[in-house]
Amino acid sequence: MILGQVIGKVISTQKDEKLKGATLRIVQLVNHQGKKEGSPAAAVDLVQSGDNDLVYLVKGREASLPWVPEDSPIDLAIVGIVREMRKSE
Repeated sequence: MILGQVIGKVISTQKDEKLKGATLRIVQLVNHQGKKEGSPAAAVDLVQSGDNDLVYLVKGREASLPWVPEDSPIDLAIVGIVREMRKSE
């Protein structure tokens, strides 16, 4: 899984018919220390995340599996909200 922070949402006037009803968020990918990695990206939000939430993401085919139909044009999806992170000892 990939970690990211929600930094905004996408407002669209048109989108693929297969994404009807989908909420799109802008996420900044981060590493486990919270440092930014790469550029922000759009992701389908499957868990009703909010601004500044730390989230788990999946990429590629796995991102489209929870969405019906499965052949939807989804490459990145938010599948969980991180409530707490602890260092292992």
